[in-house]
Amino acid sequence: MKKEEKVSVQEKRTIEGLKFYPDVEFNRKERKKALILGILLIVLMGGMGISILIGGRAQGGDTMTFIMGAATIAVMVFAVAMIPNAFKQYPVKNEPILEIRPKEAVINGTTYKMSDVLEVRLTITVGEVGRKKEENEAYINSLLAKEPERGITANVDVAVKDKGDKSKTLFTTVKNGYEALVAFYKAGIKRYSIVYSMKKISKQATFDLGDSETEDGVKLSQVSKKDRLKQLY
Repeated sequence: MKKEEKVSVQEKRTIEGLKFYPDVEFNRKERKKALILGILLIVLMGGMGISILIGGRAQGGDTMTFIMGAATIAVMVFAVAMIPNAFKQYPVKNEPILEIRPKEAVINGTTYKMSDVLEVRLTITVGEVGRKKEENEAYINSLLAKEPERGITANVDVAVKDKGDKSKTLFTTVKNGYEALVAFYKAGIKRYSIVYSMKKISKQATFDLGDSETEDGVKLSQVSKKDRLKQLY
């Protein structure tokens, strides 16, 4: 009986893989920002567009006036669409966004074969350290060759095969973003990038995931593929 229980637990762990969750507190803040910005744009652009159209019509308006008014209304519509998109991008339910297994990955609820994953990009957003661009660039440069911090919230974007020869990118924001990238690497994904972003500054890191160390202090490049896959259970 004990043996059967042991087998069932192992099977369950194999099916579940490694799970990565949203940063609920961070996502709530991002939703709030998007909501406030969306409302401001709706009020500002909507009012401006209506004023242009009404004023233009009252004065007999020309074609350019109506085009400007219509363009302003279009921006307002974009602001309206931005709010639900932000809510979708930043979920607040504590449910896994990424689930990485040896042969497949579940991304935003959809299962993909690991062989269909083309590339994974980790984008880490860092805050400014100074007022001058040179200071901020110097700070980012100091991070490029280092192993990224563990336990940070970051964007993990996954390019996968789509219909025919096409591909599409799946966007996610998860806690433990670096660990998620490492999990993809353990599953055999060799095409990856680590990007540091700070406002208008964006630079790709030079750190090699093979230099990332396991809990035993062994570099991943020295761990066999079989043992790396075992770490995903």
